[in-house]
Order: sequence, then C-alpha cells, then structure tokens
Amino acid sequence: MNKESIQEIINVLNIGGVAFFKSDTMYGLHAKKDNFEAVEKIRQLKGRDAQKPFIILIGDTAQLQKFGVLISKNAQKLINKYWPGKLTLILSNNETTIAFRMPKDKDLQKILKEVGPIVSTSANPSGEKAAGSVDEAKKYFGDAVDIYVDSGNIESAPSTLVDATGEEIKILREGEVKLSPKAANSYNSGMGKTINYVAAAAIFIAIATGVWLNVKEQKSIDHSKLPDKVEQNIGFQRWITNLKNKDMVIEADEFTLKEENEIYNTKWMKVYSIEEEGMREKYEGTIESLQNVKKVVFSPSDRELIDYRPEYRDGYAPNEAHFYGLKEDKIIDARILDCSAHANCYFDRAYFLDNDVFVISEFSRTIDKKDEVSATCSLQETCEYSVKVHVIDLINNKRLVYESKPFQAVMAELLPEL
Repeated sequence: MNKESIQEIINVLNIGGVAFFKSDTMYGLHAKKDNFEAVEKIRQLKGRDAQKPFIILIGDTAQLQKFGVLISKNAQKLINKYWPGKLTLILSNNETTIAFRMPKDKDLQKILKEVGPIVSTSANPSGEKAAGSVDEAKKYFGDAVDIYVDSGNIESAPSTLVDATGEEIKILREGEVKLSPKAANSYNSGMGKTINYVAAAAIFIAIATGVWLNVKEQKSIDHSKLPDKVEQNIGFQRWITNLKNKDMVIEADEFTLKEENEIYNTKWMKVYSIEEEGMREKYEGTIESLQNVKKVVFSPSDRELIDYRPEYRDGYAPNEAHFYGLKEDKIIDARILDCSAHANCYFDRAYFLDNDVFVISEFSRTIDKKDEVSATCSLQETCEYSVKVHVIDLINNKRLVYESKPFQAVMAELLPEL
C-alpha cells in the first residue's frame, strides 16, 4: 500500500465505513471495532451468525487494556515471543472470549495506530471461498464496501490460532507460527513452568555476572576461518560485492581468527524486566523510533536491533555499537562492541544471521586496540588498515574476531566509498 491508500483506509474506517484490503495473512473486510454499525454491516455482508465473533487486530499491547482481558503467564510468554506476528490468541475478559492478533505488517501497523483496534474477517459470504483479489471481492459485495485496495493476488497461510483463555494453552489451528503440541505442553505442565522459570532466572543471573550459560549445542567448526554461516549469509555476500564494486577486493578466505572473548560485562550492560512500570512503553517507543534509520538494523523477529551510527547518540559514542532488544521477558541495553578511536576505527556494516547471532564489520588501523601511544594518523594520511569481522553470539556469550590482510589506505578517501 502507498501513503495515499493507507490514508484513505484510515479515513474510511474513522467515519464508520467498511474497507477491503490485505491484512498480514490474506485479504479481508475491516471495520473500526468500537463502531457497532460498521461491524454489524460486515456481519450482514457475510451472512455470519451473530454468535461467531470476529478477530480483532491491534497495533500494540496497550490496546488490549480496552477489552479488560486476562493474560496468563503462558499467554504473556507467547505475546513476548511471537507478537507482532501471525499468531492469533483467544483471551477472556470473564464475560466472553475474544481473538486478537498484532500484525507485523508495517502498513497495517500505521493504520491500527491511527484508528485503534479493528475487526478483521475473510472477504467472503459464509460458506464461500475467501476472495483472493479485488475482482473476486467485488463480485461478492459490489458497492456495499466503501473502499477496495488492490495489493495483487494474495496467497498466504493462515495465522496460528491458540486458545489462551486459561492457564493451559491449546493449539486450535497451526499456521505459519509453528507451535508443536510438545512445545505447548512445555508451557502448560508444572514441570514446564518450573523449567521456564529456572531458565529465565539463569539467563538473568548469567547476564548480571557476565557469564551466559551455554544452552545450545555447539557445532564443530574450524574457528580459524570465517564460519560458513557467515560467508554464505546474504548480508556478508552483499557487503563483499559492494566493496568489489568500489574497487576494493577482499575475499572471505583472507580472514583469520584473531581473538575470541566473552561479550557480557555488567559495566556495559543493563537489564530490565519488561514488566517494570513504564519499561514496555519505553521499549516499544525505542523500537518504533529507530525504524528505517540508517545504520540501525533489526533482527528477523524485529525485537532486537544494532545501532552502529558513527555519531553520539543516547550516551553512546561513534566508536561504540549499541545492542537493544527483548529476550524472553528481559530488555537488554548494551554497549555490545567498541573499537579504538585512536585507530581511526569505523563500523561499516552490521547484519543478523538469526535472532541470536549477528555480525559487525570494522575498518581500523593495524595497531593494538589498547595502543594510545603510537603516532596518530590523520584521516588524510596513508596508513596501514585492516578489516575486522566481529561474529557475536548472544546465546553462547562469545565474540569471534576475524581480521583481513592489512592494506594501505587513506581513510578520508576510503570512508565515502563504504
């Protein structure tokens, strides 16, 4: 959707209209939740039984408060892990049950934050095939729908549907979010609750003391060279290609392991519970404010970020990389990496391999990081530089540093090319 169509949808919904547009899973009919007439119009268009409720889409968890629903610990864990995303949760307010989903789609997020919660349902009369295009929807509803927004033909798996009205969660339909019965039982059982509690406590203690428990099986790899998962990653390949396009040829096999160390340090890291007063709002505000900011990259889940901007910001210096994100129910705020300003260091690129492992590349002079007494080299002088690739593994508390062969360069000429 473009800005114009998004604004048109917002206008239609705000005045009590019905809109046909693509949700995060499929095309659907939508209306503002607190507009009774618009919701009833959708029900009539579909010929839907009044006893069958619609799914409600929300823009953030604060919008749940409007419905007075009860959120169990197990439901909160699912929210923390899978929202925003294609997971629909059925919750209860002691009077009725309501199905909610927080979409990840950025256009839909804009609409929800402007309009508030909206009902969403497939675009079809009850018993008929769901419309997969504007043409199919118009055959069903004609001019009775106030706006149709065309996003092409849509094919998408449905959301995973979970009953979270009680202490035990129940998987009613498995869609794109894969929750096996075994995983559900791990949330539900008394032993599972104990294990989850102990694991969370262990993670917190590990962070606080600078030691993270090794909870993942280690793969046997040759640490002397860049790991295959780095070399084959699209982020690394794009970076290497970009350098070659700038007449700077660096091959993956040029990098050798220089050092391996732990990353957690109580001096560099702060940990907060998302349940602390005001922390959820602060976390969501920080994530939102850094969307689409240059040299800020997000994890695949969009719950963590790396801010490596070469400028002073929020207490971080240009030679410091900032990690910020949500792990389980803990917000981690960390100076995850720094480099030597004396060595003219510059963080060139960052990208995630998965939600727990990311890479940061650094250009700097070939002097020891702690060396502050060697002769300075201005950005206009020719000096010896190298590239360091930092592979940072949050789960296993490791930072592997791989360094290229040295080369001569003028940083003032090199930086604009990066």
